[in-house]
Amino acid sequence: MDKAARSIGVASRTTQSGDTAPANGRSPEIASAGSQFREASARGPWRPTPQPSRVIKIYIAEEQQILRQAYQSFFQPNPALEVVGTSGQTDGESLVTATTALDPDVLLMGIKILQPSVVQRLETIRQQCSGVAVVLLSASYDVKGIKALREFSRRATVGCAYLLKHTIDTVDQLTQVIQSVAEGRIILDPAVMEGLISTAESKSTFLKELSPRELEVLSWMAKGYRNNTIAEVLCLEPKTVERHINNIYGKMGKCPDSKHTRVHAVTLYMRATGLLPAEDFGEGDQNQ
Repeated sequence: MDKAARSIGVASRTTQSGDTAPANGRSPEIASAGSQFREASARGPWRPTPQPSRVIKIYIAEEQQILRQAYQSFFQPNPALEVVGTSGQTDGESLVTATTALDPDVLLMGIKILQPSVVQRLETIRQQCSGVAVVLLSASYDVKGIKALREFSRRATVGCAYLLKHTIDTVDQLTQVIQSVAEGRIILDPAVMEGLISTAESKSTFLKELSPRELEVLSWMAKGYRNNTIAEVLCLEPKTVERHINNIYGKMGKCPDSKHTRVHAVTLYMRATGLLPAEDFGEGDQNQ
């Protein structure tokens, strides 16, 4: 199932060269919102396609100097990435002014804690620089920040990523995130997803009943991955993945259409995390 959030995200642009994930088995969540959920479901499971070569311009706004310099040195050898500017300022007019002037494809923003004021800054940037995708890295977050982030992600029309800094293990992982948001995808760190789920105003307790492993499997289902690929990513036996999925279905309750159980589970997941509005329910099925 392709996840899309309009042209840049999750629309018809696809990412990366294959079904891969970090060696530790935990990868950022890639999901989307909008009517293309229906279209993608009808087409079947999402499959990555070759990415046309282009240089992605990055503006780095990171509070910590050591990280700011590290990011710049990481990207410099990569011909597909170009750092157009760096700054230690992540608030106020200076950030918006610099982003507008430099016109990057991606704003890489590093902060200490995700609070509502940070999301307000992102709102301002989105209004002033509508075509700029955002990768937001934070050391921690609070509940109010997560709630504000949930609302922001509902309205996302460009690529966005929200990640905890300690979950970025490799340069390749960060590069993948940047390329994904440049294509328009919405990416959430697993820990952030759990925060969204715990604060989601949903009548359903479905996701809260899932074990951490079941939630992880469901997140990969939401990306459109087949069972065998999920097994490879999580270093599990295919039968173990099937057992987790059957447990998910059992906890899900009655499905309106038994032929589309997988899509229904993914829909509940995306609704609970705020990535799919309630009215955007798509019909379709995915291969098991």
